[in-house]
Amino acid sequence: MAALGKIWPKILIAYDDFKELKPIVEYQLRQQIVYVYPALDYINDLSERTREQTRQLYREITNEGKFMVFVSDARKRILRSYVFDIEKPEHSRPDNTAS
Repeated sequence: MAALGKIWPKILIAYDDFKELKPIVEYQLRQQIVYVYPALDYINDLSERTREQTRQLYREITNEGKFMVFVSDARKRILRSYVFDIEKPEHSRPDNTAS
């Protein structure tokens, strides 16, 4: 996603500041703001439809040394997740995404 490429350094800094807590990062596209949340709090606020799937994915990716970034577009009512490698941030570019 091109939007993540522009803000990528800020996402890495935000994640790094709280990495010991294994947080979830949210980027609000329209406002161009990066937030870092405790993972369980964030996941519990998701819709019932996506909550369990996200919990499972979060467990898997943190065990693999990865972290999750959600991109929120409030105007279009879209929330999409991406997964990035923690260990090698130079290889964790926004073009290496999964949802």
